[in-house]
Amino acid sequence: MSQNKVFLALGSNVGNWKVNFNSCLMELKKISKLKAIANIYVSKPYGYKKQNDFYNTVVEVKTRNNPFQLMNQIKIIEKKLHKNKILINGPRRIDIDIIFFNSLNISYKKLIIPHPRVSERDFVLLPLFDIDPFFKHPQSKKSIKALTTALKTTYIKKSIRQPKEMFVIH
Repeated sequence: MSQNKVFLALGSNVGNWKVNFNSCLMELKKISKLKAIANIYVSKPYGYKKQNDFYNTVVEVKTRNNPFQLMNQIKIIEKKLHKNKILINGPRRIDIDIIFFNSLNISYKKLIIPHPRVSERDFVLLPLFDIDPFFKHPQSKKSIKALTTALKTTYIKKSIRQPKEMFVIH
């Protein structure tokens, strides 16, 4: 069985984002192989505005799981780490979204890949750009670089360069 290339977006705006991301990465390492992690991007909230800024990044993982298995495992991780989602686009300790799974197009009630709003969100596209600017969106066939250039709305307030020692991805 071959390894699947997956990009996951991580977001946090409740508690200590470093602790939240590190806990998340430790859990992801149990179900996948971490290949890369992008810089951190601090963004104003998307959707519900009355909340703290978000810390965002993207990780590339390799997994032998299919998209549905991975989604179920992600839901378990979010529950274990107390995602505490109360509102849509509201505050949360950790949020993990499957952005791309190889070049698959999947549309089910509980799982849509690619993520339907990836092309609108600089806080997802810029971290993707850090890892693989030439990855092609499976539907639009545009590269991450091209999608980033075409962005009309910005949410990012600042970036935090990813120190090599910040997260362990071995």
